[in-house]
Amino acid sequence: MAGHALRGVPTLACSHACPETAIPWGLQAHLMFTPLTNCTEDPLTESTSPTDSPLISIVFHSGNGHTTEMSRAVARGASAAGNVSVVEHQISDADFKGGRWQNDDVLSRLDASDAIIFGSPTYMGGVSAQLKSFMDSTSSRYLQRKWVDKIAAAFTVSGLPSGDKHNMLLTCATFEMQHGMIWVGVAESPVTGDGYNRLGFFFGAAGQALFEPPSEAPSAEDKRTGEMLGRRVATLTRRLYDTRRT
Repeated sequence: MAGHALRGVPTLACSHACPETAIPWGLQAHLMFTPLTNCTEDPLTESTSPTDSPLISIVFHSGNGHTTEMSRAVARGASAAGNVSVVEHQISDADFKGGRWQNDDVLSRLDASDAIIFGSPTYMGGVSAQLKSFMDSTSSRYLQRKWVDKIAAAFTVSGLPSGDKHNMLLTCATFEMQHGMIWVGVAESPVTGDGYNRLGFFFGAAGQALFEPPSEAPSAEDKRTGEMLGRRVATLTRRLYDTRRT
């Protein structure tokens, strides 16, 4: 699997398909996707890819693996659009010290990204504490306007069909628009009867999972919605990227 040469920033890419428990700080670069298996080797290796493709970064927190499944779906969709590089970073305890975000490498990679997609479970009607701590750490980027005109999107999972997911997605949209980013939502309507966007959220991709194992929930329809959001983000990012190069 290939990573992305981040315009002078060294890239670490995952050369194995790993479950979230196998990567202490989960940077995974995916241009192709295979079924996930356990890894016994060090999952992080240096990798490069052509520099003429836009970079899409996904930053997410997952409590029990359900949001990880949505992140993989979003990444699959983005990668399927073609001519983009996709990197996932799963937020973990190793990113924090004293409750504060300390992983400057991830922030540098996001500075070099053309699009950033955020995800977390919906906890008590909002983003997880881990994702919020990450958001709060970006204030210097806000002041420097480093993320202006990057494409932005979000996804989430909660236990009920609604579960106040809209508030979580709205929190992400507000955060990203404070950074001057360009928000992208879900285009598909549930009224088609095809199962896409079955929960009816347009601010971002939404999945439902409660006590089921991640292998069973979110549903295939929810993950397909995530794929479609990822593809839309990638298509628009590529279009904007090509325009800026001309």
